[in-house]
Amino acid sequence: MDCSTIAAGLIAVNCAKSSIPGTGSKVYLLSYAEINRILSTVTENVISAIIMVATKKGYVFETLDNSVDGDTALVKGTYYSDFDQSLMLRVFSKTQAAKTFVESLKLARVVAIVQNKETGTAGEITYEAYGWDSGLELMEMKSSTLMADKVAFELKLGSGAKAKETSLPKSVFITSITATETMLAGLIA
Repeated sequence: MDCSTIAAGLIAVNCAKSSIPGTGSKVYLLSYAEINRILSTVTENVISAIIMVATKKGYVFETLDNSVDGDTALVKGTYYSDFDQSLMLRVFSKTQAAKTFVESLKLARVVAIVQNKETGTAGEITYEAYGWDSGLELMEMKSSTLMADKVAFELKLGSGAKAKETSLPKSVFITSITATETMLAGLIA
């Protein structure tokens, strides 16, 4: 079987409007093991329903605009290629609550839903899920008493050594940005 065909063409530029770089201030963090994948809905790399296991909820990491950096890189294999996804979270407040949060990520595996500045035509790419297939782990943590740029903790979440992603970060979108944000709010309630 040949999996090496492409399915569509692409107009890769919009001369009237360039894409907007950067991220918003919110990242929704969900424990990977607490997502009910059977009841959640993913169609063509768009997540339209996220259902948590009974009694479980997600959490919001809220920070400054543009201080979250998401990266995706191709991992070329002999037979299949996958993606390494990583997310840099910056904490600007050195408090006991911040230290507890950092410690809680040490052994966690999470899905991170990032708010982009670019929205697409109807809000369909405002939110993207990093780590949906395999989860993200805390790969690096840096902290310095110098607190350059006022960063108290710099946390790099990423795909594990053997747990890569099958696609680019999946879009999180229902039918409108309002419906999508209502679903996300329900994940943390």
